[in-house]
Amino acid sequence: MRRFKRYLICVDNELNIVKNDNAFLSYLGMKELHNLSQIIPPPDFMQLQNCMFAIGYGKTNLTCFRVRSGNNGLDWFAANINKPENPEEPIQIELSDIQTMKSGSTDSYYDKMTGLYNKNTITDYAMNLMQSKDHSPFYFFLMDIDNFKSVNDTFGHMKGDEIITDVAHIAKEFVGDNGVVGRIGGDEFMLVLENVSTEHDLRIILKNIRKTVEEKYQDMGNNVCVTVSMGGALFPADAFDYESMFTLADKMLYLAKTKGRNRYVFYSPLIHGKMHFDKTVMTVSQSNMMNQEKSSMMIDLLDKLIVEKNFDTKQVLEQLLSVYVIDEVHMVDADGKTSYYGLQRNTAPDGSISFDHNVLETPIVGCDELKDKADSSPIAVFGFNLNRELMPHIADFMKMNDLRVMVIYHMKTGKRPGYIMFMNHTQSTCRLSLTDLTDITYVSHMIEISGQC
Repeated sequence: MRRFKRYLICVDNELNIVKNDNAFLSYLGMKELHNLSQIIPPPDFMQLQNCMFAIGYGKTNLTCFRVRSGNNGLDWFAANINKPENPEEPIQIELSDIQTMKSGSTDSYYDKMTGLYNKNTITDYAMNLMQSKDHSPFYFFLMDIDNFKSVNDTFGHMKGDEIITDVAHIAKEFVGDNGVVGRIGGDEFMLVLENVSTEHDLRIILKNIRKTVEEKYQDMGNNVCVTVSMGGALFPADAFDYESMFTLADKMLYLAKTKGRNRYVFYSPLIHGKMHFDKTVMTVSQSNMMNQEKSSMMIDLLDKLIVEKNFDTKQVLEQLLSVYVIDEVHMVDADGKTSYYGLQRNTAPDGSISFDHNVLETPIVGCDELKDKADSSPIAVFGFNLNRELMPHIADFMKMNDLRVMVIYHMKTGKRPGYIMFMNHTQSTCRLSLTDLTDITYVSHMIEISGQC
């Protein structure tokens, strides 16, 4: 159950109100609100200004401040700030009423021992990101302290509390502005890294946390070694919602423990198996069965193309979307502005698959960004972390169509030279592997040389 009342307002860079929430005005007891300085105390307002300045365009961050309510008291609010990629667009601030300051208590927001967000707050924060329509993919990790029981048994609980606090501060230091850290119980922590866009940057943060903790406590003695283990995954690529993401991260944390502790493990479908729609992780045998299905499909298609001369492009595309869990495919002419053939895969609650035919506007066809990619390679892959400055048209197209990944094959021959565009939406559970991309290239080339397109 959610804990907070929420209000959504829009402001400009000077914190002038662009769009108000009538419910928020009612809460304030005001008919009009022109600038947030009217309701936020000066020290908090200055902190909010600094936070706004530090957030990059297209990024989000969380801060908190006090607000003067209708009864002239000061209530604490959490503010999830979302800066749009376009500087001309207003900044969205989602306000969450987390507590009042009448009692001077901050217990319901922070963890007393570490100063981190407590379990309820960090959980609400993660769930808000997952449920937001405008969210960007982010990494979600669980972390705990290895051998913590031995620490308490050997050195006592006071030393254990000291270590928990130190580890909390280390994690918060290295996460910095890239996300938030919370304590969810005992020696367990949650990391929400929404401003980390590449695996390389993720590894740097996790490695620094792991290495700093290890070095700080390497001389404790009594054969006690204090380290941390971490496990996590990428949302929404790897899971549907908070519950499934937490379960998956917990499984990765368990793997880190079983592999020897003092390490981090993040989910990879190639290594750990793929996600089912029932949100469970596939076993190794299930993963092998899927690989066999893909191999059989490739052999069957080659046989139809070369031996039987019975290659049906539409049937092939339906089969490809089903086996490789792709959301959409579109075929478009080299100078086309809309697709001449489109297919969308739908999965019912019972697991059955159906297909819809639709047409997609394709304004990126003909742009230099796509031509440059198509000239250098027969297949181009565009993900959520593409460089917007170098490829603004493709970035806008992906955002407009809610795409997490887009794979485009350039058909240079055949009856209708152009492109085959494979798409997965942001809520897709499938992350295509390198082997999958190779298979998609082969199938696309078969379609090209079949003479049907």
